[in-house]
Amino acid sequence: MKERLKMNAQGAKITVYARAMRLSLVLACAAYLTGCSAASTPAVESAEDVKATIKTEEAVKRSMGDPREQIAEVNASTKTDIVAESGGKLLKLEKRNGELVKAGDVIAEFESKSGKLERGSAQARLIADEAMLEKTKAEIASSRISLTNTIKDLELALKEQTAQGSPEIEVEKTKRSLQAAMQQLNMLDSGKTLASLEANVETSRLALEQAEKAWNGGQIIAPTNGVLTDVSADVGMNVQPGSTFGIVQNTDKVKIKAQLTQSAVELVGNKQELIYVDSSGTGQPRKAKVVYVAGVPDASTKLYALELEADNADGALKPASRVRIQLTTQEEENVVAVPALSIVKEGTDAFVFVLDGNKAIKRQVELGRVNGSYQEVLDGVALGESIVTSGQHGLEEGQIVER
Repeated sequence: MKERLKMNAQGAKITVYARAMRLSLVLACAAYLTGCSAASTPAVESAEDVKATIKTEEAVKRSMGDPREQIAEVNASTKTDIVAESGGKLLKLEKRNGELVKAGDVIAEFESKSGKLERGSAQARLIADEAMLEKTKAEIASSRISLTNTIKDLELALKEQTAQGSPEIEVEKTKRSLQAAMQQLNMLDSGKTLASLEANVETSRLALEQAEKAWNGGQIIAPTNGVLTDVSADVGMNVQPGSTFGIVQNTDKVKIKAQLTQSAVELVGNKQELIYVDSSGTGQPRKAKVVYVAGVPDASTKLYALELEADNADGALKPASRVRIQLTTQEEENVVAVPALSIVKEGTDAFVFVLDGNKAIKRQVELGRVNGSYQEVLDGVALGESIVTSGQHGLEEGQIVER
């Protein structure tokens, strides 16, 4: 029994010892493996030490499209009303709206009874007044002769009376008669009598001229060169005397007017001339002088007035027609641009990586218009700088790169 207990105790000691050895071995292996792992792990490198392979493209000027345009309206430089002085029934239209006319061209023919009557009446008044003037002149001439003779006779009688010592009362009577005759002659010589009659003749002559002008042989004449517009009457219609029959618009020079937004005004800037083409795009580009750009917008439309002046001797531009004004030039449309794929967006901000030696520099940019695969850069990139176009999304500020 004692022998068995002793053997059991020895077996237990051996088991405990074996377990302890196994545990020591496991711990030793773990420590070895840990050391090996620590020795094989490399040190963490900074972003600047990690080289990234990239592709770049130089920032150059590219066209963002055709010059920006604005629709504008053509206006005549001057407008002259055509007045139907006598009016009447319209018999014939020689010219119609939109046609070029020259001063003196017959535009229309009228049948105007009132015009004829006024002309005849004015002519009769002038004849009567001229006859009265001539009659009065003859009477004055006759009266002058008579008065001159009377004055001579009275002067002779006065001398005789003085020499003969005639009574004073007779001498005074002769003197008064002589003085009255001389006053009458002076009045005739002053021309006052004729002045009023001559004024009547002149008034009648002017009235006849006005009647002749109003009647004008039943014709309406173009007052100046230009384009005929605003004729609303047609053959057979009655036109009121003194009414506006139409308008002749002088188109040797024309005004081109437009209403611009704030951004469009900024495009015009301080330009002295702008290019325009007709709205159909079939005409040749022409230049127009900038004569006015409003400094403040219209209170109701919030738009800025622009006015140009253009030569139009060939009559190519018609009043009320439209043209397209080029607010920018083709050169202005060539701007610094970068590939759209090179842009890195972070929220509402935009960035590109610019190559500086062998480092990629992250730079914020202000973007403009897009044309195809390129986008305008308003600020942040200079002409000729190398822009990272591939691999930029994995780059960090200042990272070393290679191409």
